[in-house]
Amino acid sequence: MGAERGRSTAAPIRGILFDMDGVVVHQRLDFAAIKQEIFGDTTGFVLERMTALPLPERLRAEAILERHETAAALEAEPMDGIFPFLTWMEERGLCRGLVTRNSRRSVDLVLARLGLRFDAVVTREDAPPKPAPDPVWLACERMGLSPADVLFVGDFEFDMLAGRRAGTRTVLLKSAVVGTSPHANLCVGSLQELRCWMEAQAGIRLAPRNP
Repeated sequence: MGAERGRSTAAPIRGILFDMDGVVVHQRLDFAAIKQEIFGDTTGFVLERMTALPLPERLRAEAILERHETAAALEAEPMDGIFPFLTWMEERGLCRGLVTRNSRRSVDLVLARLGLRFDAVVTREDAPPKPAPDPVWLACERMGLSPADVLFVGDFEFDMLAGRRAGTRTVLLKSAVVGTSPHANLCVGSLQELRCWMEAQAGIRLAPRNP
């Protein structure tokens, strides 16, 4: 079981936010290929580099990125354990939200294909992308919750930074690439492990949303 640290767990948990890629679904996005096609090299982060492009080049870059994301969305597969975990949340009245750096079009395609439903979905068109806290704040607002009552589950450092800056508790879903984070309150190896941890914590109250 991953070690929990930092923020007190006394506040009730009323909702959970999820990153999409690597947490909710598995998508085969080749970021090296995307950067090579847009920039001619494979350095840096795509969205951050795109903001510095002149408008005509940025529009071209957005079209390239959208094409890659759409292709990945058509082949996206649910991550192990996501459906049982979402069912468990629904049985306990916990709100569920999605915060992603992907486009609205590709996200809607994934959710419709796989039959996934969230109370709030925030994409890069809605707010500055993670690691900025803005999309996390917006998702909490759309769920009608305070960040202090929310867990943010992600598999990358940008997720942990965004959640911590926004005031949520942060859970790192460990992967072969990222196994720990100084900004995570908890590190787990699976959603089932997170569920067991939540159920075992005497200090955590699972507080249903208001009807």
